[in-house]
Amino acid sequence: MKIELNILYKDQFYESCNLRFCKQNEMFLLKYRFINGVLIALLGMLISNCQEPTKAYPVEAKLDSKVIRSSEYGDNWFSTWGSDGALYTAQCDGRGWLDENGNQREFKNNQIWRLSGDPESGLEAEMLDGYPDYSRTGITEIYGPIIPPDTTTRFPLPNSKERDGWNWYGYGIVSIDGNMYQFLSHCADRYGWGWFDGTQLIWSPKGDTKWMRWNGTDAGDRERWLLNEGGNKMMFFNEPDYAFSFISIAQFGQDYNENRDGHVYLYSPEGKLKSYILNMARVKKEDILDRNKWEYFTQINKDGDAEWAMGDISKRGIMYQFPEGWGFYSWSPSVVWNEKLGVFIMVTGGTQRPGTGDPMATWPHKESGSLMMLWSENPWGPWTQFSYIEDWKAERESNRHYLPQLSSKWISEDGTGMYIIFSDMGPDEPRNYRWNMMKVNIELSEEK
Repeated sequence: MKIELNILYKDQFYESCNLRFCKQNEMFLLKYRFINGVLIALLGMLISNCQEPTKAYPVEAKLDSKVIRSSEYGDNWFSTWGSDGALYTAQCDGRGWLDENGNQREFKNNQIWRLSGDPESGLEAEMLDGYPDYSRTGITEIYGPIIPPDTTTRFPLPNSKERDGWNWYGYGIVSIDGNMYQFLSHCADRYGWGWFDGTQLIWSPKGDTKWMRWNGTDAGDRERWLLNEGGNKMMFFNEPDYAFSFISIAQFGQDYNENRDGHVYLYSPEGKLKSYILNMARVKKEDILDRNKWEYFTQINKDGDAEWAMGDISKRGIMYQFPEGWGFYSWSPSVVWNEKLGVFIMVTGGTQRPGTGDPMATWPHKESGSLMMLWSENPWGPWTQFSYIEDWKAERESNRHYLPQLSSKWISEDGTGMYIIFSDMGPDEPRNYRWNMMKVNIELSEEK
């Protein structure tokens, strides 16, 4: 915008008025000119600030070579930024961090930890008080001897014994208005190795250490873990193609305070056999415990907005489709709103890669997983891939990386620096089967 102001200069002033009067008021003239100059500068700054800045978008991601390791033993590490400023993370299949005396803790399939500190200066971890006990202790006493899984059927057997006490795994976790929510996935080995058949939602109210299920029952009651009590005890159970059997949650800054529309956004692969298909749902944050109020993504319309089906999981559509054979076994994407960049960043990785993945394999970590990064201006897409590593190995050939996660807390001031947390199940498991972390630097361009 061009700004034109009628500025009275000194010579013009002398010609247009009495010379004696003007000379007497020359100081006034100088002050007048100074004030006009200041006003022009301020007006120019105001107009500049009102103009929408040119937006830049991710075009490439570069990983630091430095790997930061913490914890003693465990994997998965879904995380959220709590209202108290700490990072809360869900550890699966391990002992987490050492106790205050430097000793190993009891092995648990699921545990939440409170982390303070930062990646560079170091992390301090404490086990979350009041969290339900998902250790293996006492399982035989409750359910009797463990019967080997019957792999001839994918459906429950009337006389089957379940290892529910140590087959619950922590997936999506989120802090919203001081309340903590977590989805637990049930891995039913009796269907065949690695089958996830349902999801339980537990939560802890703000300022309380007690955890409850979505239906109001006590999440710490080990007797109620028995799946055969009925599907109504699960948030999702035996859905078509085992959809929503492992769920991740989009993160919006500390305690969800960067969310603008009041919805919680959730992502889940289409079960084990179609894990290359990604489903999506949303729900108002005050209704997260009421499954009837969940909306399932169906498609993106011509205006770029998402369309949703209220309460009917059978109408779910494909939010994103990876190459067939990609994914498999308990993977789930990590989606973080990057406020500085004004986009959502998704990081994800297939435990197995296209052309090599076998969903019926008895061990998924025969090769290292892939690493993919995408961005979108909406939580439902459309998504643009800006980085892909087919054979992701941070340090050595023996790496077997999987389940990359983004931290919503550790983002640089300009938004281009983020941290990826990941798991490693290589042959050197005792060394790398723990909390692993790398910084990723995002390069931008003004062209989409």
